[in-house]
Amino acid sequence: MRPTSERARQAFFNIVGARIHGTRFLDLFAGSGIFSFEAISRGAKEAVAIDQSRAHTAAIEKTAKDFGVPVRTIAADALMGIKRLGEEVFDVVYADPPYAYDRYDDLLMSIDALTLAGDAIVAIEHRRHSEPFTVTPHHLKFSRRAEYGEVWISFFIT
Repeated sequence: MRPTSERARQAFFNIVGARIHGTRFLDLFAGSGIFSFEAISRGAKEAVAIDQSRAHTAAIEKTAKDFGVPVRTIAADALMGIKRLGEEVFDVVYADPPYAYDRYDDLLMSIDALTLAGDAIVAIEHRRHSEPFTVTPHHLKFSRRAEYGEVWISFFIT
């Protein structure tokens, strides 16, 4: 597991900018939930944090309750958690898989199958110099890649 650097996280939110305001944010491989909490602090109306660790989701729930912020959790593998979302609509999706993750195509296609807003932004972290996506999604289009040290973030839009 490799937590996202502060620099990469700030860059992501700078790229998304004011578009975060009023959105529903999906945080995949949420870990500490820092992306969810930052999205809320920047004006997102709700965040859903999915992480396979029950300890992580419990800690996120406690922090959300302590601060009275709308962050909901799902304790599940990201791909299974996505399936549990049903027809919920999301505007911004951030995925921070573990360093050795090997299911990027499955992840991209699962996100592509979500109900996404018409101007949604999807960002997926991966290793520097890797091209982990070999499939062509039906709804998402590659937009850009941002590079921050050993972390690259691929952006897709609807």
